[in-house]
Amino acid sequence: MSMSSGNMDLSVYPAFRSASLPDPTALALSTTPDSGVFRRDSDCMLSEGPITPPLSPGRSDDGESGIIVDAEPRYSGPGRQLEASAPRSQPPEARQARRSHQQVDAMEVDSRVQASSPRPPQRHLEDEQPHLQCGELKLTDFEVKGTLGTGTFARVLLVRPRGSSSQSTANCFALKVLRKTEIVRLRQVEHVNAERYILSRVRHPFIVDLYATFQDSLNVYMLMSYVPGGELFTHLRRAKRFTADVTRFYLATIILALKYLHSFNIIYRDLKPENLLLDSRGYLRLTDFGFAKIVDDRTWTLCGTPEYLAPEIIQSDGHGKAADWWACGILCYEMLVGYPPFFDETPYGIYEKILKGRIHWPNHVDPLSKDIIKAFLHPDRSKRLGNLIGGTQDVLDHPWFRGVDWDALERREIRAPIIPHVATVDDTRNFSHLPLPPAEEIPGLIREERPPSLQQRFDAVAYQFLEF
Repeated sequence: MSMSSGNMDLSVYPAFRSASLPDPTALALSTTPDSGVFRRDSDCMLSEGPITPPLSPGRSDDGESGIIVDAEPRYSGPGRQLEASAPRSQPPEARQARRSHQQVDAMEVDSRVQASSPRPPQRHLEDEQPHLQCGELKLTDFEVKGTLGTGTFARVLLVRPRGSSSQSTANCFALKVLRKTEIVRLRQVEHVNAERYILSRVRHPFIVDLYATFQDSLNVYMLMSYVPGGELFTHLRRAKRFTADVTRFYLATIILALKYLHSFNIIYRDLKPENLLLDSRGYLRLTDFGFAKIVDDRTWTLCGTPEYLAPEIIQSDGHGKAADWWACGILCYEMLVGYPPFFDETPYGIYEKILKGRIHWPNHVDPLSKDIIKAFLHPDRSKRLGNLIGGTQDVLDHPWFRGVDWDALERREIRAPIIPHVATVDDTRNFSHLPLPPAEEIPGLIREERPPSLQQRFDAVAYQFLEF
């Protein structure tokens, strides 16, 4: 991977965040931002072959293009995705792109071979007891206090138990609302069900908690912990960039969360500042598990956020845990520099730059920070930090983390570098102020619905969400 140093003119970094794979709708979105900063949206596509630019995406086995375009941030996506077959023979352009990628100069990092694959999980998620409060809560137990975010087929509401006063210390919750018909239309049923399954069994101090799930005639609902400090994305844009010490604190918490998830062979696949929330004490909580998936070896689902995609995802070589470690390198660079190492006005332009692997290094980035970023961004996943024989322990032992007390960090005994301004349990100052949804769009929150009739129980849409 060729690395070049020097200062980057921030004016060339697009003001918007990349959206979806190019089609007329996506291009219209990406070329007409309506605010100073556009959020990066996560996308998924079912495909057989590589999407190495400038080739068009392939088509799934059923002949239907699986591109999902979001005009707004999404709050759920692929979890347990339909798998495409192994990549077929490639056109000459794709083979040439792959050869060019393979000829990129390799970085001098740990050359130990990757552990034998597939690697069995250290523990099995099915052995974990679900911690949802099934039957103990009803939707009508909560009242809506605000809207925290909206998306294509989902929105997140701030709710609190009915009857609690504004001075009450009763907890507030984030309620994720997903429209059933849109989930089905966008072929996200398995993904939403997988998100519920994973979050119902994992429990970690740096991962958002899922307490209960519900459904009514229109929606499915996920009751989650409210993390009031807002997105790391917002704090990073406000600060322009973080120091190495601040970056180290946040990256260390993420690594502990990934270590926990990877012990179950869960890959997260959507690491980015928009999916990292700060709690009232300034610690990160990983949220939005729409792309999370249990993978013993590799998966071929094309999904994620363009700036954070590993080369093997772009080239449809099959990907696993190594893709999360690549994303750690991208995130580390973005926190230190203020923008990601590979960016362009179109997703395909981003993909080209990822495969070329050239990174600009501003003068303020110290050598040890460069070293760990290069180790995470090794184009050969068998030589990528975190994916070697030592696994996550190699990351914890890297000199850049020297002095980090990992146990104290996981116990949240270290003071966080940024303490969000949070006055009350329902303080929403760190989120956008959005209007409340119309009552008819959240019927189960307004009044208890009558039990479904016998015919409705066999409704094709409702049948797909029996777990809720």
